[in-house]
Amino acid sequence: MRKRVPAYIITGFLGSGKTTVLQKMLSYCKQNDLKAAIVVNEVGETNVEQDLFADEHVLELLNGCICCSIQTDFTKELHSFITSLGEEEYPDLLFIESTGIANPLEIIDTLTDPQLIECLDLYSVINIVDGSKFIEYQSIFSSSKEVRAVFESQITSSSIIMINKSDLIDQKIVEKVRKNLAEFKREDAPVIETSYGEMNVEHLLERRISIHRTSLALHKAGNCSCKDEHTCTIADHDHHHNHSFKAIKIDVTGPIDRITFEKWLQKLPNTLVRGKGIVRLTETIGLFQFQYSSNQLQFTRLKATNMDLCVILIGIQLNVMQIENSFYEAVLSEN
Repeated sequence: MRKRVPAYIITGFLGSGKTTVLQKMLSYCKQNDLKAAIVVNEVGETNVEQDLFADEHVLELLNGCICCSIQTDFTKELHSFITSLGEEEYPDLLFIESTGIANPLEIIDTLTDPQLIECLDLYSVINIVDGSKFIEYQSIFSSSKEVRAVFESQITSSSIIMINKSDLIDQKIVEKVRKNLAEFKREDAPVIETSYGEMNVEHLLERRISIHRTSLALHKAGNCSCKDEHTCTIADHDHHHNHSFKAIKIDVTGPIDRITFEKWLQKLPNTLVRGKGIVRLTETIGLFQFQYSSNQLQFTRLKATNMDLCVILIGIQLNVMQIENSFYEAVLSEN
């Protein structure tokens, strides 16, 4: 089985310097014999910067934003792109440069899709802020409500923030930018100052988001050889990392009760952002994809009959052990 590829989302408002930072990261990869793959997203039908990445493995997504209008296609295309690469081309790192109007939370949601979570491992959301324009974009007098909403969504979901173009502003403005960022950013997200996208790339590539993977297989499904009456558990924990943003993947073999499952989801902490996955239900045959957000649960019947069953939860400061135990007690024990 191929290794999961560390993935980095590069976000930031229009003109902040995302492409420049990406080029610096690619140069670092070449200097250290690391193979990189790139996803470039443009709202228009043409990628005017394609010559900059002529020698790289690039997936271009045009005519839409991957966080909204082409999100479903993005999942399929990215899965096909990664799995189609041969052993010599298979990347050590994946960089996703989003459009300047993208909401990173939606891209995080896509990368933790059941189709992608087995081949990609989200490491960080890198936000490049134009320090010379930040105050202007935040002001109700010089920007629209829509611009401020996009700006805020990019800041709140980032795991590291770069104040770029700091050479264009004096230190008083830099401090004001830092103060304003502190109102929206995650507490554990560091803020660094840079000019022309220059930075310590090793620091930028550090893991800042954890993906917790646990298998809780129903013994009654007959796919488990353990002696435990109910479950066998295989966990891949990030013991030495303490990240506030977590994605928890629970592999489940066997059907679950829909009503019991919904009640369990509704009792989870309000820091849960999203739930999704593929399950079997006790009340009917077939596979179902579920989506859960804002306390609303939706099931969609799938045509496929043979897919891995899993529950994926995404949120802030989730207590992994507590959630695993509650899933076992509330959902699995019903079976």
